[in-house]
Amino acid sequence: MSNAAKIAELRAEADKLEAADKAFRELAPEYRLAITLHEMMCHHNHIDGCGWEYESTCGKPDWFGYAHSTYLGNARNLFTFCCNHNIGVDDAVEMLKLVQR
Repeated sequence: MSNAAKIAELRAEADKLEAADKAFRELAPEYRLAITLHEMMCHHNHIDGCGWEYESTCGKPDWFGYAHSTYLGNARNLFTFCCNHNIGVDDAVEMLKLVQR
């Protein structure tokens, strides 16, 4: 029995994940932070309670949509706060994770 089909499937999935990681890394820091904050803090039903998934066209987010612009504003506020208080943004995210448990 050959595993060629399964290997091809897993390779394609790995390629897809690597492409998603690359696209994420290429975003400006405030957009990466907005995505991270949404993943951490949005507890709405993503069918009818949060428009994040619907505010995209061909996989590209609409940063002017309500959900995206809200989290982008939060990200920019967090960046400003961190800068003004000499706190690393990664440290701030880790602190938020502590209280998410």
